[in-house]
Amino acid sequence: MPPYLFPLPTTSLITFSSILHDPSSSYTSVLSEATAARTRLHLALKGVAENEPSSSALAVLDAVQVYLPYLRGIVACLDADELLFKGEPTFPWRAPLTHYTMTSPLLPLISIHGEHLFVILTYTLALSNYAHSILASLPVFELQAGASKSAGAAPHMSTEDEKRTAAGLTRAVDLLCQASGVAEWAAENVCLTVEPIKSASGGRLGKHRWPAESSRETFMGLSTMFLADAHLTAIRKLLLPVLPHTLFAPPGPPLPSNHPSASLLGKLYLHVTKMYISSRALLKVHQTSPSFSGEGSHRKLFGMLDKDKELPEADSVEGEIIPPLKRYLRKESLLALALSHKWMGVDAGENGKGAKVGEAIAWCKDAQEKLEKLEDSKMREKMKGLGLGRGNERKKEERKARKGRVEREVEDVKAWIKTYTKMNDTVAFQPIPPMSSLMTSSGRSIFASKPFTPPPSKFEPNRRARLDNADGEDEGEDAERDEVVEANYAGKGNYY
Repeated sequence: MPPYLFPLPTTSLITFSSILHDPSSSYTSVLSEATAARTRLHLALKGVAENEPSSSALAVLDAVQVYLPYLRGIVACLDADELLFKGEPTFPWRAPLTHYTMTSPLLPLISIHGEHLFVILTYTLALSNYAHSILASLPVFELQAGASKSAGAAPHMSTEDEKRTAAGLTRAVDLLCQASGVAEWAAENVCLTVEPIKSASGGRLGKHRWPAESSRETFMGLSTMFLADAHLTAIRKLLLPVLPHTLFAPPGPPLPSNHPSASLLGKLYLHVTKMYISSRALLKVHQTSPSFSGEGSHRKLFGMLDKDKELPEADSVEGEIIPPLKRYLRKESLLALALSHKWMGVDAGENGKGAKVGEAIAWCKDAQEKLEKLEDSKMREKMKGLGLGRGNERKKEERKARKGRVEREVEDVKAWIKTYTKMNDTVAFQPIPPMSSLMTSSGRSIFASKPFTPPPSKFEPNRRARLDNADGEDEGEDAERDEVVEANYAGKGNYY
């Protein structure tokens, strides 16, 4: 269930005093503080990767927020030549979203802008993961498919539980909109600073190419995906007041009086579908064939075997996105499309005054077909991820949750089809139109990404500070001098 739980980047330790030269000896203290802040981020990421009990996405967020102002100060001082690299710098990071044939390598990023990019990537993924952890901690009220709706089996939702759930859903939506805004800002700003470095390095980081995370399209795809996850979370909140009805009433009609508009739900799900499809398209931009999916040795080998074939330019391609993320986007886009058709059918049946019963059946049957494809065992097998150990257990839980979501919706849409078919056979007698003849309404969005404003630098170049102060003093002196001249100029009062 959205939002997707991302693997986070990892890095190794760096001491800034060992890689940076401070000619004026003005930044010794802040560089030490920056090293401590980066070490804290390294430990937070390591804790998440190793599943330590005290690790969390919130700890990673806190570490990023402490380190980022120092990093921005270092970037500013390097741009002003007040800090210099002692040699060719390398900032080691593991790319969590790029698919490698073997273990994800520790990539030696060759620029401070690469460091900046991966810190921002960590920030946006951690925001999404924090939203995931909040939703995972909320009480579960939905029944498993096929479970009895008796009073003993159905979970009880108190007023306090409802308030807590509503607050958690609101907080998760806010975090996902923040993540979307950060990713969008990175695509428009940080990625542009990395592009010249990628070109200058021939698109290579040693034997590896630059990862998918270094492309602008990847960040735009992530931004769109976060926004789609936020909309699905908002729909959960929209349906929260009618959850008791869902728990205790049989599936299908009638809708309770406080149920959200079926037309609105159909448009919201359709917008979510379009966002997931757009995200998939953006993340596929830099995908390459499996022969070039991760290792430089593969490229060399195939070049030796067939010299007549031109290999893709190294600086124009990035690696392929990890399969679990692609499966997630595909599955969620199909599920959202099925639900949009379901609610369009309900809207036609409930609000068409008996004139659109055939159309309602057509929409609902199409939704049923799409849901059953997702429910089909072969389709589920294709959507499974390979894994071992802890990761495999997590994937089993995700598949179990997915199965429950789909089966619940299949039961519900079957109930609507049964009702509308009976109505059509006894009262309406309308033909069931083909899906190709039905008009799909446009989707509707609820909100947009939250604009991201980067934090102010922890420190600035001394030269810039001195110039700012000097400009202020000079302006004051010039203004005073102008006033004196204006008051005492020669010949004052003698006009001829």
